Amino acid sequence: MGEDRKNEGCMVCAKELEYLEKPVDVRCIYCGEEDQGYFICKEGHYVCEECHSKGAIDLITQFCLSSESKNPFEMANAIMKHPKIPMIGPEHHAMIAGVLVTGYRNLTGKGTEDDIIEAIRRGSKVPAGYCGLYGADGVAIATGIALCVILGSTPLSDKERSIANTMTSRALAAVANARGARCCKRSTWIVLDIAVQYIRDVLGVDLEYVPLSEIKCDYSGRNKYCSKEDCIFYVSDNTKD
Repeated sequence: MGEDRKNEGCMVCAKELEYLEKPVDVRCIYCGEEDQGYFICKEGHYVCEECHSKGAIDLITQFCLSSESKNPFEMANAIMKHPKIPMIGPEHHAMIAGVLVTGYRNLTGKGTEDDIIEAIRRGSKVPAGYCGLYGADGVAIATGIALCVILGSTPLSDKERSIANTMTSRALAAVANARGARCCKRSTWIVLDIAVQYIRDVLGVDLEYVPLSEIKCDYSGRNKYCSKEDCIFYVSDNTKD
């Protein structure tokens, strides 16, 4: 895959993506994999999940493993500014799980590099479009993934599984209350805020954070569906990142 991949709209040509209610037969323009997809650009280009995230997951992993930060917001903001991270995409799911586990490990000394890698791996398995197709935004699922990894939860766990599912439910409620069309940046900040509060209240671990009132979005010019004044992060004179 070339380094000229686009970060808005279609990864191939940057034209607007069509979001479908029913899937259609597609073939990835990069690897040739055949599938059924809900997202295709007006020129007919389709990029599979694996090719879409190629490079970004490696970047997220390397960043988290080398970071000494205890602040998931700062880590997420640094990652999102990298050109390999698209404006919209499932890469945010892996990132959120990764920065939460990284912050927890750096603050408490508990956990391993393998835990960070596992959180990112699980987050990367949550496909794009879950927010509007399956009724469960992937960014919220990512917070639950982080708690599962931190607590060592399995399907047979009792308390740990309950804590992780409650985390996801609270994050989902926060995303739903934000309203507006999909925006991975807005949703990232919202669920990180909920996750930091929840980890403090339930686990007694006080991660560093950035108050939502201090976050000003630099991405609205790159999001055709930006909620603008209806979004708490919107800056009126912003036109481009």
